[in-house]
Amino acid sequence: MNPTEPLKKKGGRPPSTQKRDQQMTVLLTKLEKLAIQKRAEKAGLNLSDYGRQIILTGKAQARLSPEENATLNQVARLGSNLNQIAHKAHADGIRSIALEAHRLLQQLSQLLDKPADV
Repeated sequence: MNPTEPLKKKGGRPPSTQKRDQQMTVLLTKLEKLAIQKRAEKAGLNLSDYGRQIILTGKAQARLSPEENATLNQVARLGSNLNQIAHKAHADGIRSIALEAHRLLQQLSQLLDKPADV
């Protein structure tokens, strides 16, 4: 490797600074294990993550569904557009952005009024 060449960065998530190297064993009946597995599956978590959350916090934070993620992404994009509109309003005056702001508010209203799947 040439010292003048820049180092290539590795992609992906950086390694965790905390290693999980301790283990606990819990004895369960088949029914108890099935019940816990179903709850973990419903929360969208693997058994280890589900159990860890339950033990440490008393509840498990369920992962967002793909539909919820898509909605959040759309809201974030609308927020970016709204921020750009605000910058334009400051530069060019408020009247220059009225129609675009109204359109974005309608889109945001439609996204937030979607019925939640339960």
